[in-house]
Amino acid sequence: MENILLSGKVKWSTEDEVLNRNTMDQVGVHVSGVGPFHCHSGEITLTEKAIYIDADVDLSFNLGDLEQLFLGFDEVFPRTLVKNFGMTAQPLRLQVGAGVGFLYLFIDYNMMSFTNNKLWFNAIKSVLAEVE
Repeated sequence: MENILLSGKVKWSTEDEVLNRNTMDQVGVHVSGVGPFHCHSGEITLTEKAIYIDADVDLSFNLGDLEQLFLGFDEVFPRTLVKNFGMTAQPLRLQVGAGVGFLYLFIDYNMMSFTNNKLWFNAIKSVLAEVE
């Protein structure tokens, strides 16, 4: 059994899901209490070797398949998709090989619009540095 380094609740979407959102999705971010734009919710776990997402769509991948790690907004996921226009939360973007593509995550998002994304960014970066 792998050592669990972090676990939490996750709201996430793929790049295609973000690009194919509708106007109501974008407006709903600012008027509802559901948090940033996302298509899936569930649990996320980081181990020394992999990330596991247990949600309505299960997803797992080895950290060796992670091609890019980024914290912040981009042309696909703009500030307008987060309550308060991203003043308190920004997406954790993972680019994963093996056909997965880009994922946009909000980990442990709470009603005050805060996340643990920075903690996860640093933890994943640290694990990757140990592997190299």
